[in-house]
Amino acid sequence: MSIHLLGGGWADDESRWTGRFVDEARERAGGPPTIAVVLWAETEAAGASWHDDYRDDLGKLGAGEVRIVQLTTERTLLPTDLGGADGIFVGGGLTPGYHAAVMPAADTIRGLVSTGVPYAGFSAGAMIAGDVALLGGWRIGGVPVTQQASGEGLDEVTLDAGLGLVDLVVDVHVAQYGNLGRVVAIASAGLADRLVGIDENTSLIVGPGGLEVAGDGNVWTAALDGDRVSVGVLAASGGDAAEAAGS
Repeated sequence: MSIHLLGGGWADDESRWTGRFVDEARERAGGPPTIAVVLWAETEAAGASWHDDYRDDLGKLGAGEVRIVQLTTERTLLPTDLGGADGIFVGGGLTPGYHAAVMPAADTIRGLVSTGVPYAGFSAGAMIAGDVALLGGWRIGGVPVTQQASGEGLDEVTLDAGLGLVDLVVDVHVAQYGNLGRVVAIASAGLADRLVGIDENTSLIVGPGGLEVAGDGNVWTAALDGDRVSVGVLAASGGDAAEAAGS
């Protein structure tokens, strides 16, 4: 089973990227799978407005039960929230909020994934999936490296321990929000060794066979190479993603 890192965005038909995650969960379940959807918002009322959208989208892709686990500033993820899940889907929103609320169950998530439960991270859920999580921020050393709107309430680019599912630092909404500069700047500053930036409506699938890109956009890679940053592009339509990424 695989880790599915989704760069955000919405579409009427998401079968070519999010659908791959549901297919793996169905394979594990042997039928319509139970998907635990982990969402965060400051309050339950604020989060509830998204519940039907997630249920509808995953249901259209073949999910059986879509179990919403709504986290808030007062409610963190519990191991029991994920019991019986055939797939774990961590949604999008304010990344620092997700990080604080999901990390208490990091060991449980890693344990389930190690037994073959697929994980999908959408936007914030992708950013916290790595050994090191990118929480946000738009400046490094006071110098702007992306637009302020991408900072998620943080000024300086901030990294912290992540879920430990992949050995990559992950950024999202890259082409759409202009975040490639942040990806490159993090590498240039020596803050992380390997980074990927994922466009919207695109997934980076990390599985037993290496890396695969699915969807409409690209996955951008950055790594420090001596005194320069090596940047690559992985497209869904061509090339061997695992080889191009140096995995």
